[in-house]
Amino acid sequence: MDKPLLPKPIMEKSWKKPDQGTVKINFDASSNGRQLSFGLVARDHDGFVLGGRAGMVAQNVQTEWAEFHALVESFKFARSRNWLKLEFETDCASLVNRLNRRWADLSTMGYSIRENIKILDFCDSYHFAWAPRSCNKVADSLCKWAQALNCIKDFDMDYPVEIHDVILSDAIN
Repeated sequence: MDKPLLPKPIMEKSWKKPDQGTVKINFDASSNGRQLSFGLVARDHDGFVLGGRAGMVAQNVQTEWAEFHALVESFKFARSRNWLKLEFETDCASLVNRLNRRWADLSTMGYSIRENIKILDFCDSYHFAWAPRSCNKVADSLCKWAQALNCIKDFDMDYPVEIHDVILSDAIN
């Protein structure tokens, strides 16, 4: 007798804290016609928001290039805060693969990655990781927030009230 197939339980993963002394920057982007929006949020090993940036830029690019733009914004944001140990996390697997194999990537994006990563020369360490979309909710919310405001905004620990609930739900999990 055949056993009935049980559906695989759906487990929504949540944001994970970085190691002690490391700042994790989650970033995300979306492209919509001739504009791209991006969002990034930096948190410490306790999950406290240290700051972030959200913006809307007039550029007509494909999704991977939009994600790359958000990454470069993350580099610049980290440099402006002088954080020395960094972890960058995104839900764009193809970009993470390019970043982790940047010396072998002979494409235009590979070249752009190698050039822009020089922004991080001040760092002691940094690495790139992929996270499921469910772990990148705050950055995604910031993209939507930037799209609604049609501007570029930086924030420190006083993050926008529009992302408060998402940050709290990440902290609980």
